[in-house]
Amino acid sequence: MLTVIKFFGRNILTIAVLAIGIILGGYLIGAAHNVRDFFFPPTDVTVSRPVIVVKQTRAIAELVTVSSEIGTTDIDVEIHQGFLNAGYYSASHIAIGAVDAGINFEKFTEDAIELRDDTYTIKLPAPEITSCRIEYIDQNQHSLTLLSADWDMVRQIAHAEAIDGFARDMIEEGILERAAEEAEFRIGEFILNLTGLNSTFEFDAASGNSELPDSCKPVPPSGWAKDTDGAWKQTS
Repeated sequence: MLTVIKFFGRNILTIAVLAIGIILGGYLIGAAHNVRDFFFPPTDVTVSRPVIVVKQTRAIAELVTVSSEIGTTDIDVEIHQGFLNAGYYSASHIAIGAVDAGINFEKFTEDAIELRDDTYTIKLPAPEITSCRIEYIDQNQHSLTLLSADWDMVRQIAHAEAIDGFARDMIEEGILERAAEEAEFRIGEFILNLTGLNSTFEFDAASGNSELPDSCKPVPPSGWAKDTDGAWKQTS
């Protein structure tokens, strides 16, 4: 103990200088950080939350009985522009989405249900496409170009082409027929569990040119539209 006291006594000045140095060092480091933050403030991110205005709320009287995933890997979009097509550029796209089909009960009436010999006979509206959506789209194989290229506009055209083709492809693949079969099974099972009676179904004849929902209609990029031949043309 005496040795320790003698050590501190002989080195008191050195210890004091070290303590002061540590304190001053910490102060200078803090001051340096303050100067750095003043001239180089940290990056701030400001997010403005938009005001959501509900314009309309409506009930959806649809029974979706079939949802089919669909994808394509060969949506090639080519842009021809400039003198002698000097501004030509192109890209390929992969699109994955889904098409839903079912029964629209807004067209259903009470007169469509009839009980015959302990069996319900139900007349249902013709199955129809209820919605379409693109869940993923990727752009690749960008070409070289001598002029500027609007790759986002190219992607929007590919998106419009995909959503337009998906519904038509699935109709050709028989999605409406599968929707009818599934509706018969689901509704028939529900009636059997509820009443203990069997049921048979009849469907209205499908319209030759049934209207697709808005979600299945292509939305062209601003300044572009399809002509009567189905070719994309710039309108402005």
